Amino acid sequence: MTSIFLALLPVFLVIVVGFLLRRFNVVREQEWAGLDHVCYYVLFPVIIFKEIAGADFTGIPVFQMAGSMAAAVLVMVGTLTLFHRPLMAILRIDGPQFTSLAQGAGRWHTFIAFGIIVLQFGPKALPLGAVGAATMNPLLNILFVLLMSHFAQKSKVSPAALLRSIIANPFVFSSLGGIAWQLTGFELPPMAMQVLDIIGRGGLGLALLTVGAGLRIGQAISSWPPVALAVVLKLLVMPLLMATMLTIMGVQGEAFAVAVLCGSVPTGSGAYVLARLMGGDAPMVANMLTLQVIFAAVTIPLVLYLIGVAH
Repeated sequence: MTSIFLALLPVFLVIVVGFLLRRFNVVREQEWAGLDHVCYYVLFPVIIFKEIAGADFTGIPVFQMAGSMAAAVLVMVGTLTLFHRPLMAILRIDGPQFTSLAQGAGRWHTFIAFGIIVLQFGPKALPLGAVGAATMNPLLNILFVLLMSHFAQKSKVSPAALLRSIIANPFVFSSLGGIAWQLTGFELPPMAMQVLDIIGRGGLGLALLTVGAGLRIGQAISSWPPVALAVVLKLLVMPLLMATMLTIMGVQGEAFAVAVLCGSVPTGSGAYVLARLMGGDAPMVANMLTLQVIFAAVTIPLVLYLIGVAH
């Protein structure tokens, strides 16, 4: 496990560097907002599109892997929704805070996942991560927009507004765009691949810096019961759910490991954006993400170690 931790340490050190750059005002607050915007709307969608559109999925159990990941997410979110009344009573939270708990337990941080995939499995494993992106990003956005329209807003979201919010998500349209290109059967032209590679080349490092800049350690202990529950559900229960579904579907090898890794990373920063836009508890989401990133430095190596022992 120590070797795995050391192998993944660069990812978390880059996150720490981002935190220190913001903490000591090397990069100012308003400048971080611009960097985050570029990562979210340009650099990472380019990476996702390129990896899906240009990938060779021969020999990859795409449908079994995608089905397993979707099933794990649906079980997690469905169980929380089914038991929302006792959960809200025990944790003393309201509807908007419940949606933040659900997002904290169900979403995934694509930036962190892709950074670890490259370190742990090499760049050739990124198409497997792209399967996760193509599966989880559209599904999660649909699920949480519906959930928040029910629990966090007095007025319901119209089907047209729901469709617009899903299509407008850059991870969704880049994933769907990559799938659409795959379905054409054409290879990406070499010039297009070079352009996309140049644009996306700095995306992983910059994205991890913005993750660190978004951490608010001093605030992370507020509202601790739902925050602590989200940490446990996301970092420990979700990987177990993912592994169970993958085993049932017969997924093995590197595809199994990458899918479980995708399930074990902290919740995504998109959860904060959605909570802010649709009436959830955005500060609670920020607290969940902060603590999850801190604890993930231990839980992710542990999960990968257990995967290696079991397989």
